[in-house]
Formats: sequence, C-alpha cells, structure tokens
Amino acid sequence: MNSKNQFRVMKPLNKILQLSALVLLLLATKGCFVREHAVRLEDLVTEMTDRGALTEFPDPPYVCKQFSSYNRTSVKPGDYTWFANLDNNYFIRVEENQGRREFVLFDAEGPGAVVRFWATFSNYKKTGILRFYFDNETDPRIEGEAMDIISGGKLVDWPLSFSVSEETEYLRRGHNLYLPIPYGKHLKITYESPGIKEARDGVDEAPHRNSEQFYYQINYRSYDPSVKVETFSMEQLESSAEVIEETLEKIGNRDRGLEGVDLETLDLSGMLGPGEEKEVSLEGEKAVRKLQLKISAADLPQALRSTVIEIAFDGKRTVWAPVGDFFATGYQIIPAATWYHEVQADGTLSVYWIMPFREKAVIRLKNLGQQEVKIENAELDASAWEWTERTMYFGSSWYQNTRIDTGLEKDRDGHGEFYDVEYARLEGKGVYVGDAVALFNCSPAWWGEGDEKIFVDNEPFPSHFGTGTEDYYGYAWCRPEPFVHPFIAQPDGSGNLSVGYTLDMRFRVLDAIPFREKLQFDMEMWHWGYTIMNHAPVTYWYIMPETEIGISPDIEGAKEPVVLHREQIFPPVMDQDGIIQGEDLVVEETTGNSMARIRPVPVPGKPKWTRSMMAWNNIGNGDLIRLRFDSEKTGKYGLELLLLSGEGKVRFSISLNGKTLLSGYTLDTSAPEEKWISLGAVDLSEGPNQLEIKMLDSEQMQRRLFGVDILQFEKY
Repeated sequence: MNSKNQFRVMKPLNKILQLSALVLLLLATKGCFVREHAVRLEDLVTEMTDRGALTEFPDPPYVCKQFSSYNRTSVKPGDYTWFANLDNNYFIRVEENQGRREFVLFDAEGPGAVVRFWATFSNYKKTGILRFYFDNETDPRIEGEAMDIISGGKLVDWPLSFSVSEETEYLRRGHNLYLPIPYGKHLKITYESPGIKEARDGVDEAPHRNSEQFYYQINYRSYDPSVKVETFSMEQLESSAEVIEETLEKIGNRDRGLEGVDLETLDLSGMLGPGEEKEVSLEGEKAVRKLQLKISAADLPQALRSTVIEIAFDGKRTVWAPVGDFFATGYQIIPAATWYHEVQADGTLSVYWIMPFREKAVIRLKNLGQQEVKIENAELDASAWEWTERTMYFGSSWYQNTRIDTGLEKDRDGHGEFYDVEYARLEGKGVYVGDAVALFNCSPAWWGEGDEKIFVDNEPFPSHFGTGTEDYYGYAWCRPEPFVHPFIAQPDGSGNLSVGYTLDMRFRVLDAIPFREKLQFDMEMWHWGYTIMNHAPVTYWYIMPETEIGISPDIEGAKEPVVLHREQIFPPVMDQDGIIQGEDLVVEETTGNSMARIRPVPVPGKPKWTRSMMAWNNIGNGDLIRLRFDSEKTGKYGLELLLLSGEGKVRFSISLNGKTLLSGYTLDTSAPEEKWISLGAVDLSEGPNQLEIKMLDSEQMQRRLFGVDILQFEKY
C-alpha cells in the first residue's frame, strides 16, 4: 500500500480515471486477468507485511493447497482408515536422478509459490538432502541439508526460518520455513537420505525402529494460469536482500502498521454486571485497526470466558467469541505477542486485525457470567478505509466441545473410537486466516495426534490433510515447551503430556486459504488416552457480505465453568458402586524426591489406557504421599485398596484422617503386580478426607513404583 492507501482513500478524480482505465483494460483483454509484471519473490515478501492484503479477495487469484506425508491409506470419510495415524515416509514417488535415489515430496505445475514448509524427523543423522527443481530443469537451484534449508537460515534468517520450541531438544523441534519460493512453470522438491530404507506405499505399518522417519507439510499457492510468476533463483534472492531484510525487521518487531495513521479512538471501558452489555458504534467507510482491553474480576479465568465480544458490520454479525479466546489467550493470562495479537503481563489484551466496513460497525461486550466484570484500558482505534468490490468483512467464531469423550478402543491403523471436531464451516466466498485452541486435558497422554482436514469449494478430498495437530501448529513430537513466534505460538503446553491447560495458535499470511463456495475445516480428535476433556477452537477469517457462518454462538459453552483442576471433571468421590478410582485422587503432597502422576495400568489384550492409576515413583525410605478424596456424608465403611507394587519387597504404612490403618505391611512380588489389601472399618468425614501412605523400606524394590488403582468402600 502507498502512504495514502493506509486508509484506502482516493480522490474522486483518481477514482474516475482508474475506473476508466480498468474498463478499457477489461475490454482489451476480454475479461482476462492481466498483471503489469510477473509476481516476483520481492512482491510476495512485501505482501507478508501488508496487513490490508488479507481484507481483499486475492488479486491475482490463487488457491492454497498442501502436500504432506499424511497416511495414504486414508482415502475417504466413513472408512476406518480415515483416521489412520502413521504419517511419515509417505512420498509421491521415488525417482533416480543422476544416480541418486530421491523421494519426491512436492510436484506441482506453475504458476505458483511455496509459502510454508514444515518438517520434523526421528532417527535423523543430519544427512538428508533437499533439492528444489524449477521449471523442469535437471539441476536443482536449491540444494542442501534439510534442517539447514528449512530452519537453519541457509536461505533466510529468523523469523522466516526457525525451529520451535527453543527450549526443546533440537531434533525434537518443529522446523519451519516461511520464505516464499515462486515458480513459473513447475516445481519439484525431493529428499535424499540413506536413513530411509524404503518409502511407504500405502501399507499402514511403522518403519523399522532404526529407520529415519520424515514428516513434512508444504503449503503452496497455485495461481490462475493467466498470472505470470518469475521463477526463484539465488540471484533473485540476493537482489531482494534489502526488501527481505526490511520484512524480517517488521515481522520480528511485530510492526502494527499504525505509524502515521490518522486514528479515531472510542472508549469501551466500564463496569458490566451479570447480564449487562456495553456497545460502541462507528459510522462511515472505515476500518477497525486495533482493539484493546483489560478485564478485572474476582474470578478472572471465568470472566475471560464468560465475557463475550460481538461485532456486526453493516448489520451483519461476523464476530462472536469469549473475550479471552478472541484475543488468543483462552481463559488464562499468558504474555505473548504474535503478528496479530498481544497479551501483556498486566492482563491488557490487543488484536491488530484490520476490520473494514462500508457504513457502520457495532462492537458489543456482554457479560454472560454471574459476577461483576470491570472493563478498563478499553480502546477501539479506527481509520478511514476504501471499500471495493473485493473488500471483505473480518469474522471470528468460537465454540466449546464440553466434556467430550476421547474414546477407548484405538489402533494406529484407524480402527477405534475416533471422530472429527469441526473448526469452521463457511458457505460462500472468503479467506481463512487463522485459529487457536484452548483446552484442558484430563490425562497425561498426548491429546493431539489428530490431523487437520480442510475441504475447499466442495472438493471430495481435502486439499489440506495433515500429519498431527502439533505439526499444524508448527511444533513437533507432542512437546510441552512454550514458544511464541509471529505466526505460530504455544504460550502454554502444560496439558500436552500431562494433566493441564494448553493453548496453541496459528496465524496465516501468505498461507491464507481463499474459498469461493465453501470452506470446511475439521480436526481429528485422536487422543492417546481414554478420558474426558474440554476443547475450544476459535477461528479467524474474512468473508464477503453474503457468506453464511456455520458455527453459531455457543452461549452455554461461554457460561460453562472453566476447568482449572482435573477434579472439576473427575471429582474424587464414590460412584454408585462405592468405588473411587485412584487416578481421581487429588495429590496434596509428596515428600523427598518422590513424584506422583496418573499412569496406565497394563491390561493384557486391551488398549494402553483402558485403566489408569495414581502412580507414586522414585520413592525413598521415609517418603510419604497424601491423597485427598471427598465424601458426601459422615459414615462408617469397610475399605479395600487395590495397589500396584513394582518387582521386589516393599514395606509401608497407611493411615486415614490421621488414624493408622496399616502399620509395617510388606508386599513381596516377583514381578510388578496388583494386590487387594483390606483396611477394615473406617470412619469418613463429610467433605475432604486424607489418605496417607508412608514408605518404610523400598530398598529391595527393583523399580521404585507404587500405584493406587482403586478405593472400594462398602457401607456398614
């Protein structure tokens, strides 16, 4: 955009002249698209920081697609193979080039451009070679070790070449390249590695455990054939150095594009009692450029979820989401700053999506909760903006999959209790530009094995079929370590391999997905464990005025109490049979170096997570664990415990509510096994009760592991 076009405003005479020129051009070309010059590398790089570009339907037109190593046994919805999991070492074909065995990852006719390349590896020795063959040439213009090219800065520096998280072991990271790589006629990308014994050919079985495993996703634009694209070259990369450096600086610094812009500011601050709302409106041909606010409440997490933002442009509501989710922080304040959002440590939330409208915008905050909420530092900044025939409304939808069952029976070939979770459904014309998911995982097993499946314009098979939820969000291997990058972020991954909260997000720039008739975005629910969880996606998009939004406002989901502790979903109380599951006990204390966490109980012939327990490990003599459970009333009960002990001899004592029930009890097993132990009659208090186990002697235990599987009560 030129400086005046920050506001997309032109003088009437300029409009007339430009319109006349456009009419003559269309007549001369019989309606075909014509561009003054070819799409070049520097054009694409410049587009990355043009915040207004996403507000208009693409010109020149393109579609966005993806090549990936998804499991090729997944052929059609309805078949069990639709959820097949093993997503590595699948390639288009194997070729021999100049005596080399090369696996073809990408093969596309031009004109087009690669706009995102993600990859990760297992058993990788850093000997894999990527080659980019342009326009049917026999020699590659890009060649080098895979990690060097993707994340090592061989082509471009951070933030367009990087790996995440920096806290993760390097070989367990997700490796990302966002440098656009244009091609005019054709592009083929191959991979050569001695570590891969053979490519997989639709057979759903894991490679040999010593074989290299290669996972990849490559997003690319395919332009209309009438568009001229200048093919990438190293000389072109060098000549574009100044533009690239400027772009790196803008993206790295999260340039908000507001310097020098004449802004109109409205105040949204105020108090909102339960059920109350506050709104402001703007009139004229304008665009919202920034939204900022801070929420204060006695229960802040609940306020972030139960206070919702609703925006209508020209009478059409396109935004409805809880404030915390809309501002990409879920229901926890976690400082982070991406290209489109910022969360400050003091709780101030900001978004920088440009939101154009022709005549009027109404922004409304509603308190759906049961507490008073204070809205402060709340500002809306807007500027003049020219609405054209390609301009679109900004939109965002949210809903929560509340207490969903992740399923028990599972197999990596796709057999089992799997299903797709809907992220977005849009009927009409627009561009998909990003999403985030906030969830609470009640199992220490990985929740995100599922793949994204994005159908564009009623295609029978998704043009985007992924390799795992963490891969979609740019990281890898279920890792919990946090990271924040301008385009992808995981501010909190506590719930990835543990019980807890996770927040992931991805914002699109060149990899935005245009659609002309429909977009359907599904994400597989593929959890390693058998549990209940809350899972809430928020999506962001631009749409033409006539486009219909498939996700309706989830008022009940926004009112639902947010989950901060597992016991909110699995309370530690007796069921109708007098049973409390060990994994539902609340760990109040462990001493020494001992630790407690939920672990699976092995069940022969059954899935790993058929049963779970509260495992206590790394136990030393004198260590103790205190576990809490709740009783609805006072009473006398008989109590039996089902305990798991590691191989060897162990001696321990057990007490309940300070009363010793078992003193110096010895278990001696030749292998890890479970045993029932009777503790006789016990008195329960109404409310919390405390079970304490003290280890007296664990020196002869081979694995310092002790598990509480079941508490069985019988009313006297």
